[in-house]
Amino acid sequence: MFSSKQRILPSYVDFIYKLPEEYQSTYPKCLPVSGYLWAPLMVKLHSGYEKMLTNERVAYAMADELKGDADEGHLDSMDLLRLSLSLLLLSLSLLLLSSAAIASSSGAADDAKEDQLILQVVDAVEDEASGLSAEAHFAGFVRRFGKTYADENERAHRFKVFRKNLLRAARHQMLDPTATHGVTMFSDLTPAEFRRAYLGLRRPSMTSSPEAPILPTNDLPTDFDWRDYGAVAAVKNQGSCGSCWSFSTAAALEGAHFMATGKLESLSEQQLVDCDHELDLLVWKGMREQGRVKKRITKLMDFCVAFPLIPLPSFNYPHKEAKPGRFSGIVGVTSKLSVLCDSDEPDACDQGCNGGLMTTAFKYLLKAGGLQREEDYPYTGTDRGGCKFDKSKIVASVQNFSVVSVDEDQIAANLVKHGPLAIGINAVYMQTYIGGVSCPYICGRHLDHGVLLVGYGSSGYAPIRLKNKPYWIIKNSWGESWGENGYYKICKGRNVCGVDSMVSTVTAVNIQQDQ
Repeated sequence: MFSSKQRILPSYVDFIYKLPEEYQSTYPKCLPVSGYLWAPLMVKLHSGYEKMLTNERVAYAMADELKGDADEGHLDSMDLLRLSLSLLLLSLSLLLLSSAAIASSSGAADDAKEDQLILQVVDAVEDEASGLSAEAHFAGFVRRFGKTYADENERAHRFKVFRKNLLRAARHQMLDPTATHGVTMFSDLTPAEFRRAYLGLRRPSMTSSPEAPILPTNDLPTDFDWRDYGAVAAVKNQGSCGSCWSFSTAAALEGAHFMATGKLESLSEQQLVDCDHELDLLVWKGMREQGRVKKRITKLMDFCVAFPLIPLPSFNYPHKEAKPGRFSGIVGVTSKLSVLCDSDEPDACDQGCNGGLMTTAFKYLLKAGGLQREEDYPYTGTDRGGCKFDKSKIVASVQNFSVVSVDEDQIAANLVKHGPLAIGINAVYMQTYIGGVSCPYICGRHLDHGVLLVGYGSSGYAPIRLKNKPYWIIKNSWGESWGENGYYKICKGRNVCGVDSMVSTVTAVNIQQDQ
């Protein structure tokens, strides 16, 4: 073990947390060193992948005594200079090594995750999307969506991606002839980039949710749309943040609140992004001391960003003997340390722009008391702001929620009775979707996007099949310039793209009546 005078030179500056002894053995991925718990260092590279540096049990950190010496002036200027140079050299060398490893490993994996439809369609329509035609399309795309690029190299790269997406849209059109596919605001993004930036639905955890009771279905209307009754707020835009789950959750509660009170409120997705995930470590400590929570630490979440250089603010250690200290990151800095919100289920937490689930968000709302208005807690498109929840400003609360069975009649019955439903969907065709009723011949049922089901129709005309096709009406969260004014239509009948697989309904408290 290390003596009190030994220096530990990290590749990235990080915290060492001295925790009470009873908690030191509860996190197997950390190494206790002389009473300290080393939080593993996650480096989030620009590609969006998180990768452990070296062994997952090892995290580079600065020793607490080094911090103390620096704060108290026990290190002279030469010591600090040598330390800075050592940190910088070690940081750069490890960054180069890790980048090379990631490029060779995740690069291949990333290519494998690319939509294979691109490769399938290249030979078939290469001539249609080449030369001046593709360049003209790209110029129009740049003008229409106000695209700007850093330099000519970036523009050339995006044009190459754009050409592939033209081919992909053509392939989607062949596989999904009842809809219209083409150039959208996402046409300069690879499928992998699109998924990382806009699709944030996590896989369901093992934690069970209550099942919705079976409802009668014999008197369902032929067509139904909650927009006609004022239960659906305007289409919003999540931006390049994987917070679709929060928009689906908030929109479902907006509808439920309307059902309970007759009043439509635009609710805060940002509250869910900021507050529905891990407990802040100091908040957890305070709640433990007050006896409000009994759970122990099961995991420390440590997020570091590879760039830019950002100084860390003062931080009070979670043991009473320690004093505030300051660090500055060389390449990466710790941005947040917290405790998982559910010690019994490690996957139970929603994670802001990194994804979440509507059912776990409903559980959070049951515990927190509800959601504030959008105007009181506006959306920022980032999860770095910290929780600013004000319980006194809650305007909509969850009474209960349940999961609807994979049965389209039951889904329709719950929609009509309870209001708009939070659902998951496979969004592979949505990147190129322009309008019409999407009914692809082939579509996976791996769910990656959270949306809102607001209604259904019976007269979606399908010219290829020469018959009317019933469809679901879905509210998306990519702004009104996407799809049909922000909406998506997908055919009913066979769980296309998994649209029937993850459906939840929520009931709101009539706050006005309770008051």
